[in-house]
Amino acid sequence: MRTSTMMSHIVKANVTAEARMRPRNQLTMPEPVVEAAAIEAGDRFLVEVTADDPDTVRLHRIRSSYAGALRDVYGDATEYIDAERSSWDAADRR
Repeated sequence: MRTSTMMSHIVKANVTAEARMRPRNQLTMPEPVVEAAAIEAGDRFLVEVTADDPDTVRLHRIRSSYAGALRDVYGDATEYIDAERSSWDAADRR
């Protein structure tokens, strides 16, 4: 069970594992990959193949929510917002 939506994208180690395409285009994800990426039943993915590298298939998880995805990108959100608002006030005084 995933404990945190935000923590699900943090991989603690690189994982490489073999998977095999089954009939009806089904691919079973190897357990080490599932665990490392915190993949759960029902997760959705965008599958990408490019013409310049057709032997590489990339899976991009489609998040059901992006809430909190940029947490801590700007440091403390309150301080960042206060600083932004202060800069607006300073611009108004010019």
